Amino acid sequence: MKLSRPWAGALAAVLAVAVILAAAACGQAGGATAEAVVLAAGTTAEAAATAASSATAPPVAATTAAALTGGATQPSTTAPAPAPATTDSPADRLTATPTPQPSATPSPTPCADTAGAFSSVEVPSAILGYDIDTRIYLPPCYAASGAAYPVLYLVHGLNYDEHQWEQLGIGTSADRLIASGQIAPLIIVLPHDQLDPALDPAFVVDLVPYIDHNYRTLPSAGYRAIGGMSRGGGWSIHLGLRYPNVFGRVGAHSPAIFYGDENNVLNYLRAVAKNGNGPALYIDVGADDAQPQSAVWLHTMLTDFRIPHTYVTPPGGHFMSYWAAHLDDYLRFYAAVWRPTPPASATPRPSPTARGG
Repeated sequence: MKLSRPWAGALAAVLAVAVILAAAACGQAGGATAEAVVLAAGTTAEAAATAASSATAPPVAATTAAALTGGATQPSTTAPAPAPATTDSPADRLTATPTPQPSATPSPTPCADTAGAFSSVEVPSAILGYDIDTRIYLPPCYAASGAAYPVLYLVHGLNYDEHQWEQLGIGTSADRLIASGQIAPLIIVLPHDQLDPALDPAFVVDLVPYIDHNYRTLPSAGYRAIGGMSRGGGWSIHLGLRYPNVFGRVGAHSPAIFYGDENNVLNYLRAVAKNGNGPALYIDVGADDAQPQSAVWLHTMLTDFRIPHTYVTPPGGHFMSYWAAHLDDYLRFYAAVWRPTPPASATPRPSPTARGG
């Protein structure tokens, strides 16, 4: 049958649309345009243009198909939208502004403390069978410094306890001399003597190791001193001369040598004279002291053995006021060869070699 030209063009257009819809339904229309399909069917350019226009507008094509199928439409197969392009490309990372880093931690503010601090400790002693009640003076800035320090042990007099030296003002004197640069910072240890003869050897077996273990000390004889007043002076002479490898400096202030200990002291002096390894010695007694015998005898023995020592007899008696007036002198002697030290390290500094007063 021969169709007129208008009817032939309309039919070609309908057929072209049907072909496009069928191809889309089968997933085979990828990239094929409506124009190519229509031209392959031999349609006119006008009809092909009409078909191509319909194929590029899915809503129109869907409407046309609905009209041809009596209103039934095919489900849409719209492809998912592509993921947004990432902005973190290598080039972006190279040109991105770097994240600000925290500024360097400022140097710690130097310690401004000018006063040391006292505290009480109970030092266990297996030898004595009871704890040694002890006062400890730590110099200004001890906690912040990280340094290691020389240690001075001071023994109190008869009928007093570990607080006597503190009551005399030893901490105040130490603070002042440290602040003025006259002495190096130091630790001061004030043990309680309960009139127990077993304090030797407990002093060197229990007390000294405890202090070295629990505080930042320079654990050698060159940085360790012992002193005492009255009965405490008797202890300092006994311990200092007997253990020259433990104490490098010994002070006896208005000393009272123990009864019966004279022979021991003489033997210690003989050993020092023979070996030449004795501590530096300082002895003082008030010119008005009612009982200067121990100091005078000790000075005489040291002189006879030709052992270097300092011996002074300032005005004053056997009183608290006398010892308090000479605290600075005592501290200058004990710290004469000590110098400020850097923070503690695994290797202690060598003992100083200077001797004498």
